[in-house]
Amino acid sequence: MAKLKIKLTRNLRRAIMQGHPWVYKEALASAPAVETAQLCQVSDAKGELAWAIYDPHIPLSLRILSLESFPPTATFLQKRFARAWQLRAGVRNPGTTAFRLFNGEGDLLPGLICDIYGSTAVVQFDGPGPSEFWDRKLITDWLLSETSCTSVLEKDRRSPERTTKLIAGVPCENEITIKENGVLFEVNLEKGQKTGFFLDQRENRNHVRQSSQGKSVLNLFSYTGGFSVYAGLGGAKKVASLDVSKGAIHSAEANWALNGLDPQKHTGLCVDVFEYLNGKPDSWDHIIVDPPSMAHSENQKEVAKRKYIEIFAAAAKRVNPQGELSLSSCTTHVSFDDFFEIIHEALSQARRRAQVLRVSGQGPDHPFPHASHEFRYLKFVHLALD
Repeated sequence: MAKLKIKLTRNLRRAIMQGHPWVYKEALASAPAVETAQLCQVSDAKGELAWAIYDPHIPLSLRILSLESFPPTATFLQKRFARAWQLRAGVRNPGTTAFRLFNGEGDLLPGLICDIYGSTAVVQFDGPGPSEFWDRKLITDWLLSETSCTSVLEKDRRSPERTTKLIAGVPCENEITIKENGVLFEVNLEKGQKTGFFLDQRENRNHVRQSSQGKSVLNLFSYTGGFSVYAGLGGAKKVASLDVSKGAIHSAEANWALNGLDPQKHTGLCVDVFEYLNGKPDSWDHIIVDPPSMAHSENQKEVAKRKYIEIFAAAAKRVNPQGELSLSSCTTHVSFDDFFEIIHEALSQARRRAQVLRVSGQGPDHPFPHASHEFRYLKFVHLALD
């Protein structure tokens, strides 16, 4: 049994029972005098309530792990791992060799992320608390025995260097080639964003492929050219990838070539997106705007909204008459309602009207708790303009 017991002073029983996974410090009767994250039993005025990870490092004190009467055992957690694997049956196939296996709270595995890249698993922990709590041997033993992975890397999520280290299995290359819906991409597991690649946009990239025939397509904040390659494979007549990073543009060009696409139909532009749109760029049949997160806290939300409006309005002005505009946001603190307000204001400033063709978010390998839409972080809206 867990020695650590924590009592809540606020009535959060209903929210927790319905599946909300987080409790903040102000709801605790007192903060335990411990230095590292550990399992605790949570109770309230009505009695025992849940088992959680107690994190002494940040205001997010409790991540709910289980509502059972007994503490979570290794076998209990392995069943959670197996359930996550089962839920990815529709994603993992010979044509898609990279996917998210553990999506933290969305898989009832709070603070634990694991992405699969072929025979390599990349594990991340959402902060010091989860890193201290989770048993690496339990995770790696299960991955090596129950999946086709032969290597398990751990990648530091917070480190600017995004360093990776081998924690189980055989040594592997940092640079690998993956398949996604049959499309090939070179991925650098150490230097790449997130665990190496933006797996959450898979279905949205495929949507772009299906709607690119004969169009000119501009991919802003292109990173390694995911949307660009899909547009090219979908029959786009001209594609440009624009990113401020030279390395990203080099990768976009390499991924274009990797898929056997005509090099004359793709242009890589290493330039600041805002500077480009504020100049006198060409107009396009379809512009895709997928910027990095613009707010890392609730206090930054209003500034982020203004930035989104500015860039979306500038892009809308560069879309040909009866062209298309795809807009995306991975900012957790911007909700879908916020995002539609941003789009409305951006189109108003650009003096354009639109029809909504598609509204979507992250793929099915990025589930979120039904009681906690904060985890529905990715927004994607495809518009047909006037």
